[in-house]
Amino acid sequence: MSAPIDISTFQLEADPDQNPEDFEEEITLLEDLRGDARAYVESRPWAPPVAELLLAFGVGGILGLFLVRFAHDINGETERWIVVGDLPWMNFETENAPTPDVALRLYCAICEDWAENILKGRSLTDSYPIPVDPTKEHADMLMGRVEFIRDKIVPLAASRTASKSISGAF
Repeated sequence: MSAPIDISTFQLEADPDQNPEDFEEEITLLEDLRGDARAYVESRPWAPPVAELLLAFGVGGILGLFLVRFAHDINGETERWIVVGDLPWMNFETENAPTPDVALRLYCAICEDWAENILKGRSLTDSYPIPVDPTKEHADMLMGRVEFIRDKIVPLAASRTASKSISGAF
């Protein structure tokens, strides 16, 4: 069982110095992602009741990284990362990903493993089950999303982890 994730750098609320009306659309898009994350978790047969669903980092309409905290443990775990958005939805352990930027890097590595195995004609037996046909087209699309996440989104999450100077939009 790993230590609970520190949520002090999470994108939990708007910056009090910002006008909330400036972020209405973003807030709505992030709320939609929260609904997707909750539905995804609650659809898993292994999932105990959700105690908390916290936005760790999100870009409305593109990606939401949430920390789900369960009402009781499941195989020694009480937390899991959930990724939803315009990309493959996924859940994974927090043990080796203690911060949002590291969790997003791990997400990218998991997706990249699946895509590379497709592109190189290898078995998917040990890959995370991405719920699309294992085609070159899907692998290429996923690699493009992974590149975008690594280049554009992970640095934003990392800068938030390093300092809370980026204004939250939620």
